[in-house]
This record gives sequence, C-alpha cells and structure tokens, in this order.
Amino acid sequence: MNFKDELATLNIHIDSTSKQPIYLQLATQIRQLMQNKRLLANNQLPSSRKLALMLNISRTSTLNAYDQLIAEGLLITRPNAGVFVTDLPVLKLSPRLNSSAEKVKARKNTTSITLADSGFFDAGPDTQLFPAAEWARSLSKVWRNPSPELLRDFPSAGFLPLREAVVRYLKVARNIDCATQQVFITAGSPDAVSLIADALSINGEQVAIEDPCYPLLRHGLEKFGAQLQHCPVDQQGMSLARAKVKLAWMSAARQYPLGFAMTMQRRLEWLEYSDNQQSYIVEDDYDAEFHYQKTPLSPLFSLSAMRYPSATQRVIYTGSFSKILFRTLRIGFMVVPKSLIDTFLQTQLRRGNLASLPLQPAVAEFISHRRFASHLRRMRRCYHQRRDFLHALLQEQLVDYLQVELPESGMNLLARFKQPSSNTQEDTQIAQRLAKVGIQAPALSPHYQTKPQQGLLLGFSGASERQLTKGVTQIADILKQK
Repeated sequence: MNFKDELATLNIHIDSTSKQPIYLQLATQIRQLMQNKRLLANNQLPSSRKLALMLNISRTSTLNAYDQLIAEGLLITRPNAGVFVTDLPVLKLSPRLNSSAEKVKARKNTTSITLADSGFFDAGPDTQLFPAAEWARSLSKVWRNPSPELLRDFPSAGFLPLREAVVRYLKVARNIDCATQQVFITAGSPDAVSLIADALSINGEQVAIEDPCYPLLRHGLEKFGAQLQHCPVDQQGMSLARAKVKLAWMSAARQYPLGFAMTMQRRLEWLEYSDNQQSYIVEDDYDAEFHYQKTPLSPLFSLSAMRYPSATQRVIYTGSFSKILFRTLRIGFMVVPKSLIDTFLQTQLRRGNLASLPLQPAVAEFISHRRFASHLRRMRRCYHQRRDFLHALLQEQLVDYLQVELPESGMNLLARFKQPSSNTQEDTQIAQRLAKVGIQAPALSPHYQTKPQQGLLLGFSGASERQLTKGVTQIADILKQK
C-alpha cells in the first residue's frame, strides 16, 4: 500500500480529545504503518498540505510529524520530489512509547554504544537535515558563469552581493536597519574577535566580558592584550562594568552558557553606560535564530539606532551562518556603526579578509532564496521538539541529580547539579569520564572566572532522540556511581 493513496489515511485516527499532541499521534501511527510493513522503503507520502486536508488537521501538525520522523531517520526529503520512507530497517527501531513509564523502561534496556551513536549531545546544526541539493544548486548557479570581479578581486569587506543579502536578512529576521557599507564579512567568530581587537586597538585596554562566558572568547581577547574585567551575569544579564572600559562584549539575545536573554532594562542601562563612558559594545547575537517561545527582544544595535544620533552609536553587531547552515562553513558577518566604517575598512585592507571568497556568492544566493526561510523554520521546529524531548528525558531519569533549565532559545540546555560537592572541579571530572565513552557534555565550571558553579551543557540540535536517550543513560550511570 502506497501512502500516497488517499485510502491509506483510513488507517490514521486522530483523537482531538487526547492529551497527546496531534503531531505525535500522527508520527506514532505512521511509524506503526512502517513497522507493520504497510508502508515500505521508498514509498512516497503526500505533501504536508495534502495530508492535513486528508485528515482535517492543521498543516503545522503534519509538518511537525514529518520533521519528527525525518529527525529519527525514518523519512527523507528528496528535492523536487517530496517525502519518502527511507530504506532503513525500521523494524529494528523502537517506536515512540506513549507513557513515561514505558519510555523509561525501554531506555533502561539500551545496549552498548556504537559508532553510529556518536554525537550524543551535539549543539551544532543537524547535518542530516541540511538541504544539500539546494546548496549544490546555489554553488552551481554562481559558478556556472561567475562574474569577473569574483575571479579577479578580493574585496576587503567581503563579496558585495553577500553583504547586500545580509542587510535584507537582518531586516527581516532581526529588524535591524543598516547600510551595505556597514556590513563586513568574516571567517567566523575567531576572525571577528581578531578584526575588532585590531580595529579598536584593545591592547592594554580594559575590556568587559560576561562571567561566565565562552572560554575561547576570554582567551582570544587576552591574546590581543586586553585587560579583562569580568562582569557577573544575573537574571537580567551581564552586570554593568565596575570601572570604565573601552569595550564590552556580550551575548544579549542568549547568554552562553546560562541560556537566558538580557532584559530590556539591562540593555538600556548598557546603552546609557556606553554613551556616558564612550565605550563600544560588541553584541554577539548568539543562537538568536532559534527561539521557541517568545519573540526576541530588539537587539542592542537597533535600540541604539532608535535612541542616539548616527554619529554617536557605539554598538557592533556580530553573527554567523555556521549555526544555521553547517559548522565548516566558517562565514560570519558584523555590522559596525557608520562612524567606524573607515576604521574597519583600513584594518581589513591591512590584515586581509580570511573569509572564503568562493563560498560567499553561494551563501548570498542561498540566503536570498525563499528556501532559506523554509529551511530555518524547519530547523526551528525540529530543535524545539528535541529540546522538549531532552528536557522530559532528564526530568524522568535524573530529577534527583540535575536541575534542568528549559531554554527559550538556542541549541543546548543547562543541567545544574542539585547537590554539588566541595570539589569545585566535579563537573569537569564527570565531563572527562563521559568523554571517555564518546559523549561530549562540556562542564559549566570552566566558563567561570570567579565563583564557579557546577553543571553540564547538553546540546540537542544535532542529536537524534536515540542519541539523546543513550547519552542521558550514560550520565545517569555515572551520577549514580558517585
């Protein structure tokens, strides 16, 4: 029986009164059809829109059900063709169990880890869901008949069409208004740190950073001679600097590693501080694309533009496409105030642009197409489901050991130890033990400069539910042995 046949929908029964979400009911029943061999490898499924009409449910439910099964490896999308059953041996894959008790029981029976289960808590983009065919078309389109300047010149600020595409993207995605001249293409976060440190001459200067923060950022700024002032992060975000600084570096949209957003009050306080002290702010819009509950607050860059004249704006906005597309892309961007355009241009001319020029036109074409928005929406739905799955799993199995904070955005969550010992490196030691069995779960304490707290950072975006389940089982085994 091919599911494209509308008669196949007679096997699907949606209970609108059930507490189980409709998309999970649908995913469970499609999975059962596969296990009963009523759906076979390479059978095509109807489009999400058509299936929604067949079953009289919302298209969002059918999209979420398909995304769930794609994430589990049971379905696959084929460009310009549709959604198909994979040729995996689906009978060997356990169905999603309905009750919490059944789920826990099933997970306790998991066997040893295999190579296929690597990447248990991957906080990167899911490469299995990357639209490789569309990306290949973008590459082919721009290189089939490349423009002469692409072969001859190496623009210091980056490929002009990509800078123009970034302007359009930021307007739609983050409500940021900027001119193309303000946009600089970078080779990712380390390159952005280097460019900013060089352009603003931070050697020997006071620079404020969050505490806790990303350790590599701390090391990178120290490498350029910055005198770091560590500002504790509270529930409102990064605290104001105690003394005057030349530069303050912050992740206002989603603080890493704690995971929450800076409040509007604290954002305005930082802008006032920056204006009074003539300090610059670097706003690292970390993981801002993946928000699941609330619409993100206006970026500091936009707030600054609304409150201050152009000549006095002092916010530098940085972002990256590596979390949206794939890790190895190494292409990011920054938006600088108009008063700094010449400074950054001269710095880039002197040091050279490290971002891959051959990839820049493909990125420009890809993010300008409507398929990019579709890809982003699909990733957001998928990561939202995985976030909820991992959170429920930890609550079921490790509620006595871990306090789990459900993030409103991002690609990982923070699990704090409920009963930390006097050993301030306990989480580091546990992370090392997990690493020996192939599980990457960074410890929280190394992110602090002072007063370290204990916990683990668990990624969910790049991991399947099977990987998340086995990873949590391994954490449970280690914590229960303490």
